[in-house]
Amino acid sequence: MKKRPLGIPFSHYIHRSRPTAITRTWLATSLASLVLLTACGEKPTNAPAENNAAQTSAASSVALDITRISPEEAKKDAAAIEAQVELTLAEGITGELWASEKLMGDTVAIHVDDKGRIWAGITQRSNNSEFDIRGYSDWEHPSVSFRNIEDRRAFLKEELAPGKSAQNKRIPDRNKDGSNDWRDLAVVKEKVIRLEDTSGSGKADFVQTVVEDFNTEVTDVIGGMYYSDLLDELFINVAPDFWQLKDTNGDGQIDQKKSLAHGFGVHIGFSGHGMSGATMGPDGKLYYSMGDIGTVVTDATGKTWNYQDQGVIVRSEPDGSNFEVFAHGLRNIYEFSFDKYGNFISVDNDGDHVGEYERVVHLIEGSDTGWRINWQLGKYKDPKNNSYKVWMDESYYTPRFKDQAAHILPPVAPYHAGPTGMTYNPGTAFNDKWKDHFFVVEFVGSAARAGINAFTLKPKGASFELDTDQNIFRGVLATGLDFGPDGAMYMSDWIEGWGLKQKGRVWKLDTPDTAGNAIRKETQALLAEDLRLRSADDLAGLLSHVDMRVRQKAQFVLVDKGERSILENQAQTASDELARIHAIWGLGQLLRKDASVDAVLIGLLKDASGEIRAQAAKVLGDANHAAAAQALLPLLSDKNPRAQLYAAQALGRIGDKAAIAPIVEMLAANNDDDVYLRQAGAIALARIGDDAAVGQLSTHNSEAVRIAAVVALKQMASPALAAFLSDKNEYVVTNAARAISDDTQVPAALPTLAAYLDKPVFTNEPLLRRAINANIYATTEGASTADNAERLMRFATQKKMAGVLRADAVHALASWGETSAYDRVTGAYRGAVKHPESEAVAALSANYKNLLADGEADVREATVNAIAGLNVRAAQEQLVSLLSKDAAPQVRIAALHTLKKFAVDNIGDLVFVAMKDKEQSVRMAALALVPELDLPVQQVVEMHSLLLKNGTTGEQQAALLSLVKVDAPEAVAVFKDQMTQLIAGKIAPEVQLELITAVEKINAPELSELLTSYQNSKDKNKPLEMFRESMYGGDPEKGVAIFRYSNTAQCVRCHMVGTRGANVGPNLTTIAKTLSREQLLEALVDPGARVAPGFGPVSGMPPMGLLLKPDEIRDVVAYLSTLTEEVHEGH
Repeated sequence: MKKRPLGIPFSHYIHRSRPTAITRTWLATSLASLVLLTACGEKPTNAPAENNAAQTSAASSVALDITRISPEEAKKDAAAIEAQVELTLAEGITGELWASEKLMGDTVAIHVDDKGRIWAGITQRSNNSEFDIRGYSDWEHPSVSFRNIEDRRAFLKEELAPGKSAQNKRIPDRNKDGSNDWRDLAVVKEKVIRLEDTSGSGKADFVQTVVEDFNTEVTDVIGGMYYSDLLDELFINVAPDFWQLKDTNGDGQIDQKKSLAHGFGVHIGFSGHGMSGATMGPDGKLYYSMGDIGTVVTDATGKTWNYQDQGVIVRSEPDGSNFEVFAHGLRNIYEFSFDKYGNFISVDNDGDHVGEYERVVHLIEGSDTGWRINWQLGKYKDPKNNSYKVWMDESYYTPRFKDQAAHILPPVAPYHAGPTGMTYNPGTAFNDKWKDHFFVVEFVGSAARAGINAFTLKPKGASFELDTDQNIFRGVLATGLDFGPDGAMYMSDWIEGWGLKQKGRVWKLDTPDTAGNAIRKETQALLAEDLRLRSADDLAGLLSHVDMRVRQKAQFVLVDKGERSILENQAQTASDELARIHAIWGLGQLLRKDASVDAVLIGLLKDASGEIRAQAAKVLGDANHAAAAQALLPLLSDKNPRAQLYAAQALGRIGDKAAIAPIVEMLAANNDDDVYLRQAGAIALARIGDDAAVGQLSTHNSEAVRIAAVVALKQMASPALAAFLSDKNEYVVTNAARAISDDTQVPAALPTLAAYLDKPVFTNEPLLRRAINANIYATTEGASTADNAERLMRFATQKKMAGVLRADAVHALASWGETSAYDRVTGAYRGAVKHPESEAVAALSANYKNLLADGEADVREATVNAIAGLNVRAAQEQLVSLLSKDAAPQVRIAALHTLKKFAVDNIGDLVFVAMKDKEQSVRMAALALVPELDLPVQQVVEMHSLLLKNGTTGEQQAALLSLVKVDAPEAVAVFKDQMTQLIAGKIAPEVQLELITAVEKINAPELSELLTSYQNSKDKNKPLEMFRESMYGGDPEKGVAIFRYSNTAQCVRCHMVGTRGANVGPNLTTIAKTLSREQLLEALVDPGARVAPGFGPVSGMPPMGLLLKPDEIRDVVAYLSTLTEEVHEGH
């Protein structure tokens, strides 16, 4: 294996090994197993019960699938692969291959159990039997409207119905029934395998398929797994379910499965945004994550947890009981870690917006970190809506700053791209240099650029700040990450790119100076041992072991044995703080089952150690232990902020109204300095649920208290929020508007927010946008919504207000009769609202003359579009004037289109006036209307022919796309001449794409023959030739928009231009100095043809020809060709 120190460029080579002999054992199952498995598997044709948690069935495997290779062969394979892979390692760390692709497929995640066996989740459905919305853009609007899994199921069955097979050929006929339909989504299965080193050679030589199952039409991709040695149960997450699996006969294969929770994966969103990260928390609860494609789970008590538009962390007891959403507002946390004090730390993926970044997060129970799927999908393609994006425009993604939205828990710090696998040093892993470090995979699609980063945190108030951060490894495209009992780090290897390859690997990293030392061997032995055979005193001693895995295992065994007195003694008297904490966690586990186990925990609330007080408060709160309420109150003023935080959380979970005043005192004393204390206090007030008492805080003299009250009332969706709109503080008012308008709207408070437009004291954009929006949704008993329409119009005429906001008010009126289905601020799906259109017509009719004379072009353009939308024909005279006199081209274009819509008598003359406009954009807009005019065909064709001969490039492009609308032999003749010239090489390259596009739309045999001849002249094996018309003629402005904002291309996800983007792929800031247009085009449509030095032999970028249309590719080429020098942008 080649190695270089960090910081030196390197290359990466993929090993292609020859087939070798493998011993495969197939063992028939017993008759009993066969009988059990007759009802195995998920049933794709029947929708599951609403609460699937009680369903138990056999898993769908019938025969044992075992592969063995000899230790010699395992070592030989490893040596061959290591020789081809160039690793870049931090000083003191070495790497080696542990398992080759002979043993495994595409590996999403791994878990190393206490015996050192590796459980690996193998996906076979990724981008295969599940979907990425970027490849199905026409599904975006329906998908965002889904409210639960059954909506998704019904949509797929309708969209991919057998009767539509002919139009769904992109779905392979996997079940071979001759039809391409939804049933083909229920064929491919996900898989879990177990890898072992049975010979002690240091290499995996044995693999068994543990389960191969999970294949309904709504099944997602396997995301993570956790095997409990104590329970002998495997837990895996494959949306829409979290599964508990059991091997009941000891043959190593799962034969029983039970869904512990059902309802994950509501939307069709970004692939890879499903479930992941299953693990056992220090409190003995199972924790796992779900991405932003949504969660709607009904638990065993009948409570529905509705988080359909955001990512969540959930937790439950190992049997699925006590299910709850631990934290929400996440985009796509892949894996997470608990540190030695039980703090939940992770890195959330960003939304691929320009200027955004991944984020280190410290999550607390009940927290909202702000992400919603509607920050990325939905309203941004709706012409009735706008492009305002709260996540970016209001900086929800950044660490805390003044005036940041109060209801979100901000991230600790920005972090590296592509966070996937994550783990925490349990105490004996690696050497002492790496103690207390978190390790996070940087998955970027390219092995050469991928790696692992390590960071530490240091306390800051009730939370943390980033302390150190460094890269420890590059050269492998890792996914899952875990430390083994031996103290080495194991990581699964996706090998290269984003797609499936039917192969994967596992690598091992270690520090040779401590590998195999005494404490590591001791830890390994203790983890492998059945600690249930040990005495209680022995177990008590292990609570202070240096490795947290040993401590946790001892804790769990003591709980399992019911050793209350041992735990109580350790919690009170142990000299080691971590032993005391594990004992407290153990007592908390017992307390959740037996309320009498509380005396010691309540006593510890007065302990001399602030951390002990905090941990005792935390477990009492997690158990909702009401008897501790009085004892918890003093901790709200504790000198330790963590004790304050957990006391507030505990009192909130208990729901004690007597705690309201002390919590308010805590918030006032905090003075909004520590955002974690604000959040904990607000969450507690919301859970106590006395909105009348919290509403009375609108007159409290502390701004910090009023802000926390607003956050609490938002969570309660309380009408009491209306009073806070009269606050003297702008921050309070703005957050009250967010609370009323965003997420779950507060109907009773919407009229007050709507009326804020009448006399706005504060005029910031977040506030006024929500006030505008409220006028769409607000209704008052006995009042007409005409008042709202008139209010929007009055606001639009207030010239002291920002033009962009006044234009938005007018735009809202333009679709008054039937509004956008999406909220105008947040983009949340709410369904269209219908008002009497006459209300908006009346408001506009009385004011359009003044608005058309407004000094802001945005306002004038919005007014013209509203005139069109509301059919206000009385404005015709003013529109004609605008067409010839308005200073803004976009206003003149809007006027032209509106006049055409109105079918005015002299529209032909007006179009010809516009064709003489000084701005090409206006001329092109006019040309596009010519075929629709009542003119002789010969005249229309001659006009286009003249432009094709003498016009600018833009006019020639527009002429070709316009002429295609003329259904006449004369037009066909022109295209025939143009195609003949194209084949002869006489058509300018800038207009070739328009010519091809136009001819493809015309049903004329002679043109089809010429087009076929032209296309056959290309080498279909060379993408560059197939897209050569995209080399010239693009629009750089459109190209930069695609580069920065396209959810399909996602260029900024990997590339930097100036200060924008990510350093995953090559920096493109001055790429036009290096590459020609031809090379730029090739890089887009055939990215593997030429890979930049240092980025490996295979590009991780998908061919843009699969994602973008040819004209979009051309626009990106045009933009990239302008990048010749550094551009310094301010922020």
